[in-house]
Amino acid sequence: MKPTRLLYHVLLTVCILSFVTSVSAGDDLTSMEEIVVTGTKIEKKIENLTDSVTVITADEIEKNNFTDFTEILRSTPGVEFKQAGGPGQFNYPKLRGFSQGHFLVVIDGVKVNEAMSGGVSNLLGQIDPQIIEKIEILRGPQAAIYGSNTTAGVIVITTKKGTKRPEIKVGGEAGSLDWRKDYASVRGSSDKLRYSLYAGDTDSGGVHEYEYFKDFSSNLNLGYKFSDSFNIDGSFMYTDSEFNYAELRESYADDSPSTPWWSFQLPDPNSLSASDYYNGSIKMQHKITDSLKQTLTLGYYKHKKKGLDEDDGYLGSVIAPVDNFTLDWVNYYNKGDIVPVYDKGDGKPYYYRNENYLADYNFIWDWELGPDTLNTFLLGTEFQKQEGKKWGKYGEIEKDLNNYSFYLNDQVLMLNGDLVFSFGVRNDHHEEFGNQVTGKAGISYTFQAAGTTLYGDYGTSFKAPTFSNLYDPKYGNKHLDPEKGKTYEFGVRQSLLQKRLNLESAYWHTKLNDAIAFVYGINPDPAIIGMYDNRDAARSQGVEASLSFNLTDSLTFRGNYTYTDAKSEKDGETFRTVQIARNKFNLDLAYDINNLHLNIHGYYSGPRLRWKGDKEMDSYFRTDVAARAGITENWVVYARAENIFNENIVEGLGYEQPGVYAVAGLEWKF
Repeated sequence: MKPTRLLYHVLLTVCILSFVTSVSAGDDLTSMEEIVVTGTKIEKKIENLTDSVTVITADEIEKNNFTDFTEILRSTPGVEFKQAGGPGQFNYPKLRGFSQGHFLVVIDGVKVNEAMSGGVSNLLGQIDPQIIEKIEILRGPQAAIYGSNTTAGVIVITTKKGTKRPEIKVGGEAGSLDWRKDYASVRGSSDKLRYSLYAGDTDSGGVHEYEYFKDFSSNLNLGYKFSDSFNIDGSFMYTDSEFNYAELRESYADDSPSTPWWSFQLPDPNSLSASDYYNGSIKMQHKITDSLKQTLTLGYYKHKKKGLDEDDGYLGSVIAPVDNFTLDWVNYYNKGDIVPVYDKGDGKPYYYRNENYLADYNFIWDWELGPDTLNTFLLGTEFQKQEGKKWGKYGEIEKDLNNYSFYLNDQVLMLNGDLVFSFGVRNDHHEEFGNQVTGKAGISYTFQAAGTTLYGDYGTSFKAPTFSNLYDPKYGNKHLDPEKGKTYEFGVRQSLLQKRLNLESAYWHTKLNDAIAFVYGINPDPAIIGMYDNRDAARSQGVEASLSFNLTDSLTFRGNYTYTDAKSEKDGETFRTVQIARNKFNLDLAYDINNLHLNIHGYYSGPRLRWKGDKEMDSYFRTDVAARAGITENWVVYARAENIFNENIVEGLGYEQPGVYAVAGLEWKF
């Protein structure tokens, strides 16, 4: 995006923000609501944390009418995506310059990263936002709490629980790309029982002909309080999701220019990806005394995936943009020639199945070390079994591995909480790689008179090679070592105007040794192009800054900015990490009065390299708006429009985006 065009869109967004600001609002100002973070396993107030965390609540999700879980995370510091195509299509998340497998996703206490890939497939683009109670993004290494796959952080998702007041909700949506969604939920409690049940069905088209996205999501959450000291919570989430996608083709001519000619899509009648996700947990909490409590979490996660690309023959044609243009290294064309495009599909299906089993026990002890000093000590042990299997087109793997862990974490609040020390250490005994010891230590201090908190931490992490890295019949390497990471972080939180204005800024630096990558030309079998190997290193450093300003009781401005410098280092050479924007920022203004909510949001993503590292994609600035209004006591009408100025968005070179995208809905609550 040209600087003048970016400036135009930013100014236009700011003008709309200014117009909304001019709407009459009350003069009384309110302070920031107290937030408690639970993903750390020791409940902590956000002002006592020694690292960077973002918390998103169900109320924020509902008010902004999010239809895509991806869009919720995109608005937070450090998180970005390569979203390929329309709703529910391929989804590639990044956190602090690292891709899937370097950050962990936890749903209701269950780790859902998969053994085959290390990531979560397309799950983050297919979770129904309506089931979410809270999202906590814990940035930086969390291996002392969660073990492997946490170099960049952990995304902790909590689904909705029952409410004290019974609630029934039924709704429907319609919008762009033939989006259709129906949903219903019931929540409440009765004496000692708490319950929440949700089901939603989505049917949508895509950017191209034949593209579609179908999704059925359901969630059940039950809680029973046996006594004041013992209760059990259980949850079960099931998502049945599938999509058909267009054919992506790339030209390999040496002098082929960049987009739109380098990569392009053509409609493909039969190119399917289908997934079933199951996630269940049982959490038992026992309060032994006022100072002692214990928790046992049992969890299960399963993902079944099928892919099938039929050979549909001739798909269409394109015009050769240059001489010596080729798509297959066999047929070459001169500039202006008509180039026929044939389906690459072969009709051979492929299948994946991943299963995780979890048992996690925590013992927590709170005790006062003095009149203004509180110590919280956590001792934990965890067992996780992962099973992975693939078969069909891409060969066969079937493997399972166990991991046994012991860990302890400690938080000391001194000087009435102004001074905080945190410490954690964990030993993972991995069946394949033996003992992996990780740790983390942090400190923060709050100057109450100035409303300033300074914090810093240092942590280590590791990432175990995936089943595909180790056991793939063609590319696997059983001699791989785990990746080892070291991260330090420094930050400042500032509250002003009686906590109505809150600012935070953090700097991080992560060094990852023995980084695993696919390396060409090192396979002992000359018929195979390469294999996985431990490269020299990878590095990510940057700055995250955010602010929240409650201008009035009704008007709130939020914004954040992230600078990410992510690189890989090999044989003394440094390469910029692909698909990572150096600069991204969000601007958000929300207006609430009575039963009306209005929101305008601006999102900027800077230039990124495509997957091959040879072409840079343009930056873009996107503006979204949302509105929600209670028209009667029981009826709510809402709408959301994305990219309202129809900016040309390129997140993956060749993948077309929807352009202006809008959804409207009607909801009945009782």
